[in-house]
Amino acid sequence: MLRTTRAAGAFVAALALAATAACTDDAKDGDAPEGAGVTFEAPRLVDMVNESQRLLYELETAEVRIIQACMELEGFTVHDQFWFSVVEPEPQEELFGAGDWGDWIPSVEEAAEYGFGQWAHDDDADPDAVEEYAAYKGHELGDSPEDELALEGGAGGLPDNSEFEALDPQEQFDWYVAYQGEAAALDENGWLIGEEGEVADDDDAVYSGDDFAYEQPEPGGCLREMIDALYGELRRVEDPEGSKSRGAYWEYRPVNPMDDFAKAEDSRAMYDEAIAGVQGELVDCLAEHDRHGWEFDEEGSLPVVDYLYELYEGEGSVVGDHPNLPGDAPADHEGKKAFEIAFAVDLAECGDETGYRETAAQAWADSQEAFYVSIEVETYAWQEEIRGILTKAQEVLES
Repeated sequence: MLRTTRAAGAFVAALALAATAACTDDAKDGDAPEGAGVTFEAPRLVDMVNESQRLLYELETAEVRIIQACMELEGFTVHDQFWFSVVEPEPQEELFGAGDWGDWIPSVEEAAEYGFGQWAHDDDADPDAVEEYAAYKGHELGDSPEDELALEGGAGGLPDNSEFEALDPQEQFDWYVAYQGEAAALDENGWLIGEEGEVADDDDAVYSGDDFAYEQPEPGGCLREMIDALYGELRRVEDPEGSKSRGAYWEYRPVNPMDDFAKAEDSRAMYDEAIAGVQGELVDCLAEHDRHGWEFDEEGSLPVVDYLYELYEGEGSVVGDHPNLPGDAPADHEGKKAFEIAFAVDLAECGDETGYRETAAQAWADSQEAFYVSIEVETYAWQEEIRGILTKAQEVLES
């Protein structure tokens, strides 16, 4: 991570209150290049993010303990562990990593050796070459560290739910009724007793006014008892007016400033604006290498994976907006791998020639740090509110 980054002046000016609390007053001359805006210290923001994650984990754990105690008072001693499983977060050392901004352009050296690594997923790939590439990447192919964590249910693995699953369907349904009330239990788990819950499946309809595709039942049962004890009230949250499959849902926790999607969109717009020029330069560079027709997608990257998937799986195997493969694209595995590597080298060289990597990395650092600075004041206030709720939770558990 870029340990000290610059937030663009115009964006920070719009966030003056947060910036006043966040900026360092003693930045020395030469700390940032000419034209850089206010200098911010990323480590402080990392600490803020980690503290928010820690508090949220403690809060979720306390909620589960209160609900479980309520359930057991009602005679339920075997529980659906998926509702009671809380994964302890790993402390972050950085606000973001290269993969967050889409570090999809390999170095020239890596490209010349392995291309993009898509060849390794081909059934005809040499097993020894696949094993070598997997060792280079440091994990099993197809399973990134993030994927493995998700599949295992976090650091502790998936909870053992066999005891609950051994109950008959009516017993399971009764548990859900006690957990969240009959209406919510029917909505989500009515299938256990032959009842169908509501679904929002009319993707073509547009809803407005009081007309909803789906309205979540108000929670009851022990879940509601916990909500009443810790939060006092529910909030009914509606999807934006006129959206498709519009729904209404219930929330009760204080809104985490990190979930401020409007400010997150502002930071994304800041990033997109900062890299628009170099994106054009990268596409032009590819055209100079006789790689025509490339355009950046909404995620801010080139649809390389879709392009190569079609190379290996055949035309029409993937729906995506990418250039057509050349008419003389190879048909055998080794030919396809060579094609992939040559393309990867061209892209990597263009990444070097245009300075795309450095520009994108700095733009992402600036935009993300600007986002965290913009919510800093609100986040510290939210953390204090959560600490107060945790104190109340301890009193509930001791009563």
